[in-house]
Amino acid sequence: MKDSERSNEAILEEIQELKEQKDAAESEEEKDLKSRIDDLKDRLIEKNIPLVKSIAGDFTHSGLDFEDLRQAGYIGLLNAVENYDLNRGTKFSTYATHLIKGEIRHQVRDNQPSVHIPQWIKRLNKKVKKAQEKIYQKTGDYPTIKELSEELNIEEDGIKEVLKARDSMTYVSIDRERRESDPRPEYIDYEKIKSKHEENLPLEFKIRIADAIEKLTEVQQQVVKGIFYEDQTQEEIGEEIGTSQRQVSRIKYRVLDELESHLKDGSDDKGEDAQ
Repeated sequence: MKDSERSNEAILEEIQELKEQKDAAESEEEKDLKSRIDDLKDRLIEKNIPLVKSIAGDFTHSGLDFEDLRQAGYIGLLNAVENYDLNRGTKFSTYATHLIKGEIRHQVRDNQPSVHIPQWIKRLNKKVKKAQEKIYQKTGDYPTIKELSEELNIEEDGIKEVLKARDSMTYVSIDRERRESDPRPEYIDYEKIKSKHEENLPLEFKIRIADAIEKLTEVQQQVVKGIFYEDQTQEEIGEEIGTSQRQVSRIKYRVLDELESHLKDGSDDKGEDAQ
């Protein structure tokens, strides 16, 4: 029977038998057995190269060259061949898949810049989590995107974008199917995060404000937080940051100008997109 027609486990069993013979063999015979073992390992690797290519193909969205992904997966396959234990009772393909994916994910993480997740979207994620828990306690089922959309007054597409930012990168149930974990977050389209129903200050406008504030310096953010969120006087803020009330006033008006400019730029961009 050709090796291509034999199962992985059958080849591995033969390798194991030869290893046992090698341990008890004399010097010359030991060399011959080692050569046969190495040959079988090479054949096992060749037999599973299609598995590496298939898994590497699932990571092409990462932006890395397919050949780089394949090479990383090949290292995982080599490790699987060297470290697989027949006594584990796990199929070799299952074990190899785990190591191949691990090496490819490691390659992706090492070659991709870290993804910045804004603070405002992290806060939205917390709201989504609370909504999930609320709906689950009420219905006994994991919520759908539609249910979360109604609960939070966010468009369904917006809910999906918020969920992309989760550290676990796992969607809540959509048609009761769970999304497989990715090595890194997908691109998040913030423009899709909008209010589902009309309200006084739409979510998309709140997001633009939050995004603009996050671009301010730490001192500027502290002034904004004190004046608009904590109802502090300019004198109290000045004492906290070690400056005068007059300087706090100057910072406030400079910040308001910057926020106005940022929000106008956002409106202009949307106008251009609509043309």
